[in-house]
Amino acid sequence: MIVGGLDWVQVDVGFPMSLAVVGAARSLGMERRAFLGAIVELQIWAVQALPSGRFEPFPASAGRPQDASADEPIWCEAVEGAVRWTGAPGAFWDALLRTGILVREDDSVRLTLCDRYVQVLEKRKKEAERKRRERANKAAASAGRPADAPGTSAARKKRERETEKKSSSSAAAAMEGGSSMGHLAPVPPPPPPDEDTSEDIDPVQLALPGTHLVPVSLPPEPAAPPRDAQTQAESFFETFQDERTRAFRGVPREDLPPGWSDWYRHALSKVGGDEGRLLTACRGYLQSDWGRSRQPVGTCVAFCSPKVWVRYVPHEQPDAAEVSAPPSVDVSSQAGRAWQRCLTRLHEQGKRYALLWLQKAHPVDVQDGRLILAVPDVYFRQWVEENYGALVDALIRDCGLVGVRWRLPSDEDSQEAATDMAR
Repeated sequence: MIVGGLDWVQVDVGFPMSLAVVGAARSLGMERRAFLGAIVELQIWAVQALPSGRFEPFPASAGRPQDASADEPIWCEAVEGAVRWTGAPGAFWDALLRTGILVREDDSVRLTLCDRYVQVLEKRKKEAERKRRERANKAAASAGRPADAPGTSAARKKRERETEKKSSSSAAAAMEGGSSMGHLAPVPPPPPPDEDTSEDIDPVQLALPGTHLVPVSLPPEPAAPPRDAQTQAESFFETFQDERTRAFRGVPREDLPPGWSDWYRHALSKVGGDEGRLLTACRGYLQSDWGRSRQPVGTCVAFCSPKVWVRYVPHEQPDAAEVSAPPSVDVSSQAGRAWQRCLTRLHEQGKRYALLWLQKAHPVDVQDGRLILAVPDVYFRQWVEENYGALVDALIRDCGLVGVRWRLPSDEDSQEAATDMAR
């Protein structure tokens, strides 16, 4: 693309990890690399649409005075159209203003990303003007009249070159060293609408890709009076939105989706009526890499998927006082002896927390070299497999077996029915 003699769009090395990029992406709820892609599209558009690097007010016309405040919504729409922004109208424009990528100057708005190529264009323009003067002076000298004095002496040309070199070096140093972007420190994101800013809150660190925020433990929720099912579902939805806006500052709150009440009633029955476990699942989803990689991030619709929310539901924790010694298992069978050995090894290694969960699994049989363990329900199996599956497999292999297979009560019923039919 060649526009005005310029055939490139340059991105400074430090810009992708600058505070401006991290702050703007964070406030918009976007992944940093997705935001950088939008910025590159904005630069390509600006080379064509903003040759001066500025949004200038439209000229005054009959019956219409020159008014930059009336023109700014048009500039905003053009920018957000250039980057294919699909979020709340005006949010992308406001994020660029807050982080200093856009700067208001008098009655115009300057796109600081254009500073580099605007300087190059101005330098080329000056060079072209200098060469034009030299050609004119040569033509005048050959015609018999004295050449124009300005800019023709060797000393003056040298001073002009040194001045241009100094200005170019200072501009490049400013772009690379961040001096021209010194105003780009991100503005602290606004608190959620219902949050009381007068109270002390825990500071939020801007998270970079590959990391996530680990929240402190929240105080226990006060006991709430009985509520009808619809009100309870709507209240939990608002709590979900509070957690989402706290995890991703600047993202807009969602509207209550159709079917939320039905999902809430079903999910609550699956966790034994314990809303606290649903809230824990909500927080786990919002803190996960999967939830953060969605666009838009952390939506309630994605969370409600049958294969998503169950991943983050912790099983009820047993009483820690129950595990003061290795749990006792019936060792009359090969399965019982292998499982007793595994539990004893965990106790000797001091892994009491794992025993809190694994002591609820019961050895059933050994089939094809695998220890069959019965578990209470599907949520227990999912939790234990994700957190202790590799550990249990290693212990089982030490016992000379191939591995472990988890069995649900429904699997046992199916097997018994098949045995009865065979008889």
